[in-house]
Amino acid sequence: MGDKCTFGARKPIDINMVNAIIHREVKHFRNYNIYRPKFGLVPVTSKFYAAHDQFLDASEEESQKVENYHHNVMQARVLGPHSKYPAPVTENLVYGWYHEPLMPTDKADRRFNHHIQENINTKIQFIILMANPKIKKE
Repeated sequence: MGDKCTFGARKPIDINMVNAIIHREVKHFRNYNIYRPKFGLVPVTSKFYAAHDQFLDASEEESQKVENYHHNVMQARVLGPHSKYPAPVTENLVYGWYHEPLMPTDKADRRFNHHIQENINTKIQFIILMANPKIKKE
């Protein structure tokens, strides 16, 4: 009974294999202590807090162009897609594009209105709720 259980025993670790795996994974990584922005590249988005994205010495003409651009963007947002396109262009524009129903409906017409006034489940739930003494009855 003094035999040792070998179920699930691991093979000895080959240290050379582990070193090769680590070398392959690490050889493409570089750690930088100092960040240096590449000023020649155009950023995808600007950062308003970054010193290299500030227009401190912009001329009056450039600042006027920026103001006109902001004004045009604001106007386009106010007008919305209805002013740009005669019909919905994408599937997302379809939802909410048409504000009025295609056919005028009459509430008395039973072909379009199938409202269920009461259901046995809602009646039972209402009775249970009204029987609860913790709920204030109004």
